[in-house]
Amino acid sequence: MEKTNSRWFFIFILISLISIFFFPRTSYAEANWMKFFRKDGLLNTYKRAYAVFDDKLLIGTFGEGLHIHEGQKVTRLTNKNTRTSPQRPDGLISDYITCVNVDEKNGIIYIGTNEGLSSCNLEGKEWARYTTENGLPNNVIRDIAVGRDGTVWVATPMGLAQFDGENWKIHNDKNGLHQNSIHSLNIKDDSLWVGTIGGTVSRYKDGSWKTFVTFRGNDWNS
Repeated sequence: MEKTNSRWFFIFILISLISIFFFPRTSYAEANWMKFFRKDGLLNTYKRAYAVFDDKLLIGTFGEGLHIHEGQKVTRLTNKNTRTSPQRPDGLISDYITCVNVDEKNGIIYIGTNEGLSSCNLEGKEWARYTTENGLPNNVIRDIAVGRDGTVWVATPMGLAQFDGENWKIHNDKNGLHQNSIHSLNIKDDSLWVGTIGGTVSRYKDGSWKTFVTFRGNDWNS
């Protein structure tokens, strides 16, 4: 009898573990967290890619392009529906969005993807594409920052690209940047802060670089 009870107890524990790992709940009230998955209505699994301007919310998806939310209205911009013709590759460069930012001063949306950088106006028209052929150091775009003067900063695994609206300038470990593989960007006042995959934090101000934090093994140096 004890053997039978032990067997059923083991089966119960096994089923419970399977349900926890393979069928997650959409909410967990005790921790005050709500979890939403594609089965709950999400169109896609969103990456770290969104921007807000006026009453519009821009959300970059991983495989379904850029979604623009205006109240109940949702406009979806994809690699196919932004082309001027089906055969002409002149719209959104890829549906796999990695980052989004808005230059509100000049009315331009910048969209980073796994295949390069795209831009369009606030209505989702007048598209432009930028890749290594145009001056980017790499086609994988990890982050985008826009300065108050309209300067666009683009983070890639091979360095930082600076765009003034016409020309690109590359910043890397050959001209002041401490590490090339950049993870994130942030602009504060007239300074650009750069975080890298290697753990360094650098600042670009008044035309020169200064590294504040470096990471070597388990040691942080400032």
